[in-house]
Amino acid sequence: MSLAIALIFLGVMFLIGIIKPGRTSSAADFFVSGRSGSALKITGSLVATIIGGSATLGVAGLGFSMGLPALWWLLSGSIFLFILGIFFAEKVRSLEVFTLPEVLYSQYGSGTLRIISSIVIIIAWLGVIGAQIAAAGKFMEILWPGHFAESVIMCGSVFIIYTIAGGQRSVIRTEVFQTVLIFGGIGLLFILLVSGSGFIWNLQLPEGHLDFPVNSRFGYSDILGYFLFVGTSYLAGPDMYSRILSAKDSASARIAVIAAAILVVFLAVMITSIGIYGKSLYPGIESESVFPVLIMEHLPEWIKGVVVAALLAAFLSSANTCLITSCIILNSDIINPLVYKNRLDERKQVFITRILIFVIGSASISITLYSGGIIKSMLFALTAYTTGLIIPVILGFYREKLRLNSYGAIAAVLTGSISAIILRFLSLNKFLILIFPVVLIIIIFVSFIKREE
Repeated sequence: MSLAIALIFLGVMFLIGIIKPGRTSSAADFFVSGRSGSALKITGSLVATIIGGSATLGVAGLGFSMGLPALWWLLSGSIFLFILGIFFAEKVRSLEVFTLPEVLYSQYGSGTLRIISSIVIIIAWLGVIGAQIAAAGKFMEILWPGHFAESVIMCGSVFIIYTIAGGQRSVIRTEVFQTVLIFGGIGLLFILLVSGSGFIWNLQLPEGHLDFPVNSRFGYSDILGYFLFVGTSYLAGPDMYSRILSAKDSASARIAVIAAAILVVFLAVMITSIGIYGKSLYPGIESESVFPVLIMEHLPEWIKGVVVAALLAAFLSSANTCLITSCIILNSDIINPLVYKNRLDERKQVFITRILIFVIGSASISITLYSGGIIKSMLFALTAYTTGLIIPVILGFYREKLRLNSYGAIAAVLTGSISAIILRFLSLNKFLILIFPVVLIIIIFVSFIKREE
């Protein structure tokens, strides 16, 4: 029965995505949903985008292994969402662009910077897509044991097809439904655990497991790392900006971002608590298995299918947002300006983007089996992005006051992203934090010594 419920969910997602997707012939319709998104729709889309594999399996696993400080993974994001909503959402929405690299182009006027930033985003977000598809496959395998590959192909095909059909309109429409399901499924599991085992402070747990904001396994330096490498990706992430640019006006964008920040706090508490319950009940299991184990062992059959469907919603919503964002950037910021010299009409832009969605989506499915742990994969991808792009994007809104230019921004992006990748590969993670002040110095120094003509 639970497998049937999960399959019904996938079918519903497919139908919601392809039935009446609306006008998708123009670039604005396909790329930013015709800039028609209400505050409610954009809020739902933002939450569904945020709550993916890392925010569910990953955060529950962190709650299992290190306790209450696991909250910081999502709390850091929520804090920066507030900052984005209060100070920057209206600035971003006022720009008549489609992508974050175009935001950088509007700030610095550099085609080279636009292309470099696009490459960084695409590389980083491919890792995020793969992690989400893998998480979806693992959860389908709970109900369909021994069929991981088939599960990955089935889940991946669903979101690829409806993304091709309706573009951003289909993605946003499905994500509103997915957000409702995510809250319902995760909330249901949380309530059942509380009713069956009592509140977390009554559980048998390792010493310090409920200490906050830090404990023996998670210190202030770890909080700083989460703020820099996870939280800042909410402040200037291409997926966040794509949602803001899809809002019908600046006020709707601002309201949606702030509302999403509030909702993420509630989800952070529930998901972390689920991991802590798992530690009390099954202390010997692998950390990222805590969600599946609790679902299998503590839920009635029909509820099991609903919760699995909710988690599938979380994974697919993050995957399809990252997929369409990457493909729009690849087409709008690389292929069209470099190959076609910005001469593509809107119908051809949409057509090429649809092809890219199929190609990149299929490639992501193919490499999913080689993904590592969810949190590890996400941190690698986010580190490569945040170290290079966050500072140039945010300072770009004040470029004239700070006298920054494209030379400084290009140097900052290259230094930050390349350094982060090298340090991650060499496992020199303790030095990653130093990249941010270095990037800040570089963008200011290079802008000062290398003036634009």
